[in-house]
Amino acid sequence: MAAQKKRGKGSYLNDFEKSQDGGYVYAGKTWHADAAARRRILVKLWALQVCMLLAAFLPGFVTTAGLLNTFYVIIPYVFWLISDFALAYTLGNVTFGGNPLRDYIYERSVKQYRIRTMFPLAGAALTAFALLIFLLRGGSGEGEVVCFACCGVQAAASFLAEQCKIADIWME
Repeated sequence: MAAQKKRGKGSYLNDFEKSQDGGYVYAGKTWHADAAARRRILVKLWALQVCMLLAAFLPGFVTTAGLLNTFYVIIPYVFWLISDFALAYTLGNVTFGGNPLRDYIYERSVKQYRIRTMFPLAGAALTAFALLIFLLRGGSGEGEVVCFACCGVQAAASFLAEQCKIADIWME
């Protein structure tokens, strides 16, 4: 009976083979991209990512009344902030994973990138909705225009990042 390959969390370790010098060499599937296309799309995505991170940070520094003591505004804002960091981490994996990209990195970053762009968008939309509820309930304060503008910038940048279709440049 042939030995079955282990499936699950550490299954990518099956793609490494021991070399003659005692080290391990990756022998699994790799994904290749045209260097110019990869550079072009990464520059565009990093520019959008910087816009997203700035849009997520700015409401935290501006005295937005809803972000001071209102839990229903703070919770979506924290989700928005965390999901922006997670998206930056995913993009960093794509950037520093190299070209060719190993299959397990491709599966965890490139394939997931388009879906993960929607989480900061949802966080920004929920934050804007919660801030609107705060204002309709009689809340007042400074910075709500900045917060709404940042939510709009996040929505636009997330939409543009999703439209980049990063997976299209990679081939087996």
